[in-house]
Amino acid sequence: MGQAISLTDHGIRLFACRLYNHDYLWFSSYEISKLSTTLPLIHNYALTYSLGDFSYGISKESSPQYEEDMARISLYATPALSTFWSRTRITYNAINERTMGTNRPGGINSPDIGWRNYVDPVYAIFDRAVQELGFDCYLFTFSGQVPKGVTRLGKKGAAVRVRWKEIERAIAVFREELVRPTHPLNPLDLSGQVNSYEPISIPPHLLLRTAEVRNDWFIFAGSHRVHVPKRVIERCQI
Repeated sequence: MGQAISLTDHGIRLFACRLYNHDYLWFSSYEISKLSTTLPLIHNYALTYSLGDFSYGISKESSPQYEEDMARISLYATPALSTFWSRTRITYNAINERTMGTNRPGGINSPDIGWRNYVDPVYAIFDRAVQELGFDCYLFTFSGQVPKGVTRLGKKGAAVRVRWKEIERAIAVFREELVRPTHPLNPLDLSGQVNSYEPISIPPHLLLRTAEVRNDWFIFAGSHRVHVPKRVIERCQI
C-alpha cells in the first residue's frame, strides 16, 4: 500500500458541510433526573443515517445494528460540532395519557415537571461577526452524489439546512507524526493511535474532541485537516 491515495480514483467525493437547524434541536445527550440536555455536538452515526435517508419502519432487532447499517448507506459523515451556539430551557409536565391528569403515586395531584435544554435555531447568515454559526462536519459520498440540501435531525425531526462545498481532488496521505483534525473523531473510525484528546460522552458512545492522532490517514486542503475514517480507507483497498 502506498503513502497516498486519490479518493477520486475510487469514486469517493469529500465535502465540507455546515448545518443550520431551522427549529429548536433536541436529542438527549445526557439526562440528570428530569433534566435532558442537548450538546452542540451531533454523533456521526446520526448524521449518516439522516443524510443517507436511512431509517427503519420496523425492525426485528432489539438494538441498533450500526456496522450492518453503515455498510448499506452510500455516504459517511464525521461528527458535527457547533462552536457558537445558545440553548433554551423548556419546562414540560408529564400527563397521564389515560386520565389526562397529573396524579402521581401516592395520590398527590401535582405536575411531574421536567426540563429540556434545546439548541436554538440558527440560519445561514453572511455577517462576518456571526458567520461561524451552525454545525461543521465533513461528508464522504461513495456513489458520486452530492449532499442533499435539507434533512431532519433530533427526536422532534427539526428541519436542518445543509450548505456544502466540495474538496476537489482529495488525496489521503499517511502521516506518522501527530495531526490534530479540524473536526471531532469517532474512536471506532481510527486506524492509528491517539496521543491526547478531550472525551465527550454522547450516545451511543463517546466522541473525541481536539484529538491528536498519529500513524493514520488524513486529507489536507487549505485550513481543512480531515481524518479519513477506517471504513473509507478500506473501500480504497478493495
